[in-house]
Amino acid sequence: MRPILQLSNNNKTSEFLTNLIAKQMNFCVHKITISDINHINNIVETEDAALLIIGLTSDKEIQFYLNKCRELRIPYIFTKDTLPTDFYINNIILPITNLEEEREKGPFASSFARHFNCHIAIYQPNDYGSKAISNIETIKTLFDSFKLNHSTSKGKKDSNSIELETSTIHKNTPNSILIISASRDYGLDDILFGPKERKIIKNTNIPTMLINPRGDLYTLCD
Repeated sequence: MRPILQLSNNNKTSEFLTNLIAKQMNFCVHKITISDINHINNIVETEDAALLIIGLTSDKEIQFYLNKCRELRIPYIFTKDTLPTDFYINNIILPITNLEEEREKGPFASSFARHFNCHIAIYQPNDYGSKAISNIETIKTLFDSFKLNHSTSKGKKDSNSIELETSTIHKNTPNSILIISASRDYGLDDILFGPKERKIIKNTNIPTMLINPRGDLYTLCD
């Protein structure tokens, strides 16, 4: 049985969310400490971990954890200490951009949707090109193969801002989880003002899953 790594940092919500996901998806739980985050890649490899859940106690911690997790080959979820005790994943918020690695979101969204029997809300960016649409069609084909419940809405923003737009729309949507991609690289603006994922995590109160843009990502076990 593969473990979920839980870094609580005095965040009770992270323990609740970890136990919920572990129960629904047949994982065990391995708790780690803040000092463990300094060699998190080795822990993930050694434990064959499927997921990392990070409990935030302050927005000031976000960039520290983002920096430590940039090379992870598994998804990682940030959660604030704001989830109600009756939280359940009934809705997956899935913005899709025009980048090729966006297709990696599909298997993770599919796995959660199957185990939680929940709805997937796909958001299409307002782009001129067809790359995002192609990504969405590929992902929908996967969802349809499992007969998953999903819908597609078109946002007002383009691929550069669709994830931030959806995080704003669903900032306080009950029983929901947001799935986004981490930045490929940090440019000067990211270094000075913070990457888009930090802004998104800070902006929303629902759990946010990040997937690093790598071609050899792990997939969750059924």
